[in-house]
This record gives sequence, structure tokens and C-alpha cells, in this order.
Amino acid sequence: MNHRFKIGDRVRVIRILADFYPGKIGTVVAVRPHETGITELDHYVIAIPGVEMGDTALCDFQLSPTSTLNATTATGHRKGRR
Repeated sequence: MNHRFKIGDRVRVIRILADFYPGKIGTVVAVRPHETGITELDHYVIAIPGVEMGDTALCDFQLSPTSTLNATTATGHRKGRR
């Protein structure tokens, strides 16, 4: 099955949930496929600095891919070229 994100991918929490996660950017540490096979309903466990792991299982549609060149770290500094 093809999942949109793989373990190790950097992702951004989006939509209304972004307000609850101060870092907003994390790393996929586990993939939980949805029992129906609908990939948009897959859950991803995300490691976000300063957030307990049990609170970070998010659906595919609550996440967006991010690149290390455009990512904002938890401290608000941009990473990559200047």
C-alpha cells in the first residue's frame, strides 16, 4: 500500500490542529493504515519536539509535506539557505 508519508519524512501540522502544536513541524515515526484502505484516513505518529508522543497520531489530511529548506523550526528560525 502506498502511504503519502514514510517513516522519517518531515511534516507540518495544518488546519485547526496547527494551533495546538507549537512546533507544527515533526517527523513521521510510525504509520497506521486505516482498515478501509483509504489512505487519506491513515494515521501517522509524529514526533514533535516538546509534545508527548501519545498526542501526535494525526490523519493524512491533517498533515502537509515540508522541505528542510523551507521549514520553520520550533524556535521560529528558518532552516536552509539565506
